[in-house]
Amino acid sequence: MARLRFSEEFLESLAGLDERVEESVWKKLALVQGFPGVGSPLVEPTLRHAYGPACLKVVAAGYDVLYERGEKDADGVEVVDVLGIVSQRAVR
Repeated sequence: MARLRFSEEFLESLAGLDERVEESVWKKLALVQGFPGVGSPLVEPTLRHAYGPACLKVVAAGYDVLYERGEKDADGVEVVDVLGIVSQRAVR
């Protein structure tokens, strides 16, 4: 199981969302934690530019949750950096 590391941007954005959306985001991140490769590499160019070429996304309640798979830590556990959360409407 991967270790999730959250950016300040992600945490601040998440705090501004309603409970239903937040619950959906945490469910998707639990899936990412168990299977880090589950995310889609089909990330919109503007988001790829903002979050980096290696970012992946999962969709939760109309939001793209962007993350990047990282190296394994000293214990051999993969680290996943959760980078941001963006409304799908804002991107289109």
